[in-house]
Amino acid sequence: MVTTFRTRRRIERWWRRRRTAALLGGWNTSKAFKPLITPFKKVAPINEKIETPDKANAQFLAGTRFQLSQNDPDYPAMVLASYMFGEPITSRISDRIRNREGLSYGANARITVPAEGDAALLSGTVSLNPAVGPKVEASFVDELKKVYDSGFTAAEVTAAKKAYLDSRMVGRSTDAALLALMASHEQLDRPYKWDSDLEAKIQALTVEQINAAFRKHIDPNALSIVKAGDFKTAGAYVTTKSSQ
Repeated sequence: MVTTFRTRRRIERWWRRRRTAALLGGWNTSKAFKPLITPFKKVAPINEKIETPDKANAQFLAGTRFQLSQNDPDYPAMVLASYMFGEPITSRISDRIRNREGLSYGANARITVPAEGDAALLSGTVSLNPAVGPKVEASFVDELKKVYDSGFTAAEVTAAKKAYLDSRMVGRSTDAALLALMASHEQLDRPYKWDSDLEAKIQALTVEQINAAFRKHIDPNALSIVKAGDFKTAGAYVTTKSSQ
């Protein structure tokens, strides 16, 4: 079985090389490789409603761009803030909208910071019944403002550190994850010590440092919202004009 697998892999590699040579020949480029990096650009927030007639489900999307790179001292704090705000089912967004209010089967949010460039993003996604669209929107915005105003608690931070760092360890237990990590570090010319340093920084974070970083980089008033669904049929987002 092992011999058959190895032989097949050799044949596949030989076939790919032959096909590549046939297609490209001696082609080469005189230009050096350069990654395409999207720089941060501040944009005005929007709030748009898209009607999709006869669709049973609706989608709520929220997001705001902010300037941050993975080399910024605040990066470890924002990684853990992302986890607590919207990644697991126990996070602020998922716990409120899905677990406690029962408005959705799937509600999450995350902060994404690029490995190259500084166009970071806080984004949120909720799948919902069109009839509860206004409630979902109000709850998402309110929870974001609550974190901004009051911050995460010490208990949340302690639990999140363990859960997040454990998840990183488990993630490295698969071959696919290790290969992806190796490829990423090779492209970025990043040593593997970078990962252990990041985890040590996350472990050393205080609740004050995390809340300060969140308030520094996230502006609830800059949040853009787009929702799509058959809201008209559901009677959602209906505004009445006062009589003259």
